[in-house]
Amino acid sequence: MLNFIVISDYFKSKTRMRTLHIIGLALSFNLCLSQNIIDSYLLPHNNNMLLRGDSSDGLYKPRDLDIPNDPSRANELWVINENSAMFDFTNGGSTVTYYNYGTDTQWPDYRKDAYSAHFMHTASAIAFSGNGGFANTLDTQDANGNQNGYFSGCTLWDSDTSIYARVNQNGPSLGSHWDMIHQSPYSVGIAGGGDNVYWLFDGYHNTIAKYDFNEPHPDHEHGGENHYDGVVMRYDEIQVQRVPGLSSHMEIDQESGWLYVCDTGNQRVLRLNTSSGEVGENLTTYGESLAGYYSMINAEFEVVISDSLVQPTGLDIYNERLLVSDYFTGDISIYNIENNNVDRLGKIQTGLENDIMGIKVDANGSIWIVCKNSHELYQLTTGLMGDVNSDLDISMIDSELLSLHIIGHYDIQNEEYLSADLNFDYSVNIFDLLMLIDLVNNTL
Repeated sequence: MLNFIVISDYFKSKTRMRTLHIIGLALSFNLCLSQNIIDSYLLPHNNNMLLRGDSSDGLYKPRDLDIPNDPSRANELWVINENSAMFDFTNGGSTVTYYNYGTDTQWPDYRKDAYSAHFMHTASAIAFSGNGGFANTLDTQDANGNQNGYFSGCTLWDSDTSIYARVNQNGPSLGSHWDMIHQSPYSVGIAGGGDNVYWLFDGYHNTIAKYDFNEPHPDHEHGGENHYDGVVMRYDEIQVQRVPGLSSHMEIDQESGWLYVCDTGNQRVLRLNTSSGEVGENLTTYGESLAGYYSMINAEFEVVISDSLVQPTGLDIYNERLLVSDYFTGDISIYNIENNNVDRLGKIQTGLENDIMGIKVDANGSIWIVCKNSHELYQLTTGLMGDVNSDLDISMIDSELLSLHIIGHYDIQNEEYLSADLNFDYSVNIFDLLMLIDLVNNTL
């Protein structure tokens, strides 16, 4: 009750107290009421951009990034490069894994499989699934460099670091890759949909495809060549457009099952119900035998964003918020996707025009950004307004700490001070406390 005592002592008139409370509400940015840390990014003074990686770590034309689904590996941030690092004179896509990312002990691990010239040819996107595997897409017509070929698609890998880019590096098996299916030239986006199941942006057929690798190579688990149990489903009713050199990232909302897709060439975002659709007809495979290759019909899909975007490339979903980055403007737009609605809340201006390629939100709400042309990795952070004790929650404890600070019995410092300054007047005082009390009341 200390916070209410402070208010009573500070204001002798009940009418005066109510008036100032209303003024505090007017000053309060209405998005604070949602108590979603992503919304706090829409308050520009609240954000901080940090350079976390560059070409010296092995970054070279990075196009995407992801975090393993395994909670025990939450300290790993994987970045995929279109090609090898500047200090690596071999050809083929590569990865940089940042361990303890965002901390003082962060360190990079650059890796490139000896056969990545095929399996990561012009690598354009990366996604993890729940079984420790990850997959990448290839933004190329033919992974063997055949000008008249169309043998390209998606490669599956084991993320076990004792295996990936470590086994079979001198043959005779084909490196450490787990599996590969070659039915989607110029694929530029990917989302994990389950164990060994991935959704692709198929830039050649201008549609969305589902790849089910089933079991990795039955002939040889790592480095084999038997892809026969793979199944590809192509959702040809959906028409998308690739932009050469840019990725079109995708993500599944685990709450609803909607797959959100950056349709870069058409300047929009669409979504597909991943539980919908049925087989319409069989398709003829190219260059390999598969267990099934189908054109799907009657899928549920819709365009959900058709304005305000120029070249949407990066996309992620966090806590009922959809984030979409625009390569051309450098902005990151934020949308509320609660209850299957898609409502634009605003945008973050990063200043990374014609550079930002992929985004990923970590468990703490930091937005990680890869920039293709500058070969850089950034961390964008914010503070949850009113979260005085930095526990990512707004509660009576925060209002009590702020009250103690006002009367000189508690010292709020550094990032917590920024979170306590709810009206952005560079001072933490009774006005901030009034606003915080209202926030707490709205969360109870």
